[in-house]
Amino acid sequence: MKYARRVREGRPFRAADLILYGVMFLLVAALFLFVTFRPQEEAEGFCVEVNGARAYSYVFGEGGEAASGWEQRITERMEGELLIVTVQTAEGAWNQLAVDEGEKTVRMRDANCSLRKDCTAMQPIGTGGGVIVCVPHALRVIPLAGEDLTHPSVG
Repeated sequence: MKYARRVREGRPFRAADLILYGVMFLLVAALFLFVTFRPQEEAEGFCVEVNGARAYSYVFGEGGEAASGWEQRITERMEGELLIVTVQTAEGAWNQLAVDEGEKTVRMRDANCSLRKDCTAMQPIGTGGGVIVCVPHALRVIPLAGEDLTHPSVG
């Protein structure tokens, strides 16, 4: 009973409580600012993975290359200023990427994955990277930032 009476008569927050809450608020604000405004390096290109295996790589300024076994399933064509890369992931399943060499960006232009085509609404890959994912086709487009394609990694 003495403890309950002391709590009722005392202030709702003590100085130590306020300091702890202030430190926690500053920590959360600092983490938010770091995640939101962290320095991001420019993507040097991108690669397309289907079912976790690399199918196509493109380096801005140098061009693209299909991985072994994907040469017949990946096509490139110019459409104005854009390079259109079509990836056939399976029989009748395809995704189209639009590569803007001038802006160094790539976006999912079209796909026949579903009615909503969520992958076409994702942000383009370019400055700051990002990832484009087409779940029905098990396709991922990921940025290349400082990756050396002459020495592939194992694992």
